[in-house]
Amino acid sequence: MSIGLALGQGEKPSEESKWLFGLDNVIDIHIWIEQDEWTKLQPPKGTKMDFDLAIKGVMVDAWTGGHFRSEKSTRPGVAGYLGVDHQYGQANLTINGQTIKGVGLRYKGNGTFFAYVEDDLTRRLSFKIDFNEYDDELEFHGLTKINLNNASLIREPLSYELFREAGIYCSQVGYAKVSLTIPGKIDRRPHGLYTIIEQVDKRFLKDRYSSAKGLLMKPSTFGAFRYFGEEWDEYQIGFVPKTKPTEEQKQRVIEFSRLIHKSEDDAFEEKVEEYLDVDQFLRFIAVNVLLTNLDSFLGGSQNYYIYLDPASNKFHFFPWDMDSSFGAAEWNGTPEMCREMSIDHPGGKGHTIIERVLNIPRHRQTYHNYLDTYLNTIFDEEKMYRQIERVGAFVRPLVKINGSRTTDGFDAVLVEKPNDLEQQPLKYFVTRRRASVRRQLDGESEGYILFDNNKPPDWRKIIGLDWWEIIGRLIKKNTVFRWGLVILSVLLLNSSAWIWGVIVGFRSSILWGILNMFFYPLTPVIYGFGVQKELGRRSAIWSIFCFACFMALILTAIAMGSD
Repeated sequence: MSIGLALGQGEKPSEESKWLFGLDNVIDIHIWIEQDEWTKLQPPKGTKMDFDLAIKGVMVDAWTGGHFRSEKSTRPGVAGYLGVDHQYGQANLTINGQTIKGVGLRYKGNGTFFAYVEDDLTRRLSFKIDFNEYDDELEFHGLTKINLNNASLIREPLSYELFREAGIYCSQVGYAKVSLTIPGKIDRRPHGLYTIIEQVDKRFLKDRYSSAKGLLMKPSTFGAFRYFGEEWDEYQIGFVPKTKPTEEQKQRVIEFSRLIHKSEDDAFEEKVEEYLDVDQFLRFIAVNVLLTNLDSFLGGSQNYYIYLDPASNKFHFFPWDMDSSFGAAEWNGTPEMCREMSIDHPGGKGHTIIERVLNIPRHRQTYHNYLDTYLNTIFDEEKMYRQIERVGAFVRPLVKINGSRTTDGFDAVLVEKPNDLEQQPLKYFVTRRRASVRRQLDGESEGYILFDNNKPPDWRKIIGLDWWEIIGRLIKKNTVFRWGLVILSVLLLNSSAWIWGVIVGFRSSILWGILNMFFYPLTPVIYGFGVQKELGRRSAIWSIFCFACFMALILTAIAMGSD
């Protein structure tokens, strides 16, 4: 019996589509698409493929409390910051000899377009296939969507398998050899080896929960379960519902977000299990932590799903897009830092929902118990080595169709030690990550805390960030910052008027200077108009103006507070 089944959370995938998947299974997919439909997939002409520009937009939004998405695009993520939307083209598919006509085909993934070279059909970009994009009734063996991923041919499949072994519902994975026909241009040309990933959608939910009436969300915002107030609009943007939420489901999301961010510790401990399947959550976190899977829920922005189960009315978490697992998210610290990542502050300090759940002693102990169990079962060194070797041996002959560069990169992942092409070879990572987790569980190490989200970022590391853009975003999006800036400005104005009045007063006499010091703005006004010195009148007028601004601010604040 697997760990997952022992925990009462075993997989129940549909038998209709099961033959498509498996880590020892490869299928043939032929894509046939007209040239004008193929053109629809490509980036709009004039799109600037500037990765630094996209990252700048991400950092500004992160700092100003925005979402992981840009106003330039309907698409969340890095590509969206460049104004890119992934567009569907209509294609025909043949899968192991079975032809399906009129399916939707588009690129997928945030990094897709950064690898794009116009008219270079040798690029093996990731695809999403939507069977009912053009026909609501069309499906393939019960599936409405599948994903063809090019980024990871072994990390992602192994990661899904680990989640499955831990009893976490997750997508099925297999392999596909893809060929491409564009009439008049290429004919059945091999396009590469891909992983085929089951889509998390209503059918996925029906297979696992026997119902798809719950709320499925794929968040794209900085911070998991952020609290946006009591109105749904911001949650709609940040939580990205994939099913239409009912009013009760909307309220459930808001209530749980409020509980996480606004409640006292005692209230949170008392009520968290009413909203969250804590046991499922702890197992979900534990596997992510073992894998140092930072381009995910641990990173706090995207690449995971949340489901509000209608039977229990509790939230569940599913993994997604794990090509940077096994410590491969290089932008989150050095390879050694990732291998030594803290188990109690995974991803860094300030991940509110993780920290609040783990701050409850019994939940922390349960979480540690899962980590301990997994080290001896699903993440056992010998077991992982066998799995890596088994999958590696199966994929290695197939990956040759992707060319020598991909083959060299694949081989580099399988060697025993870091090398020029790969700093986190799988076996090397497993051995050292296991040792780090064990030391932390035994109290011999605290691990490495990658980030402290409670502290401002080190802007010296962010090259080319436009401070005026940051300030502009803050003024636009943050009410507290906006009012703070106004108050500070008015106070500075009044300070300048007071100092000027004092200086002008002392120039006339000690008495006027002292009076101006203690009776601003009345005395400067009397002095300026009574004594009638030119400088005094200017000082008096400036004092009246500044004091009027100050009073207007106070009256506005009172009026807003009474609404």
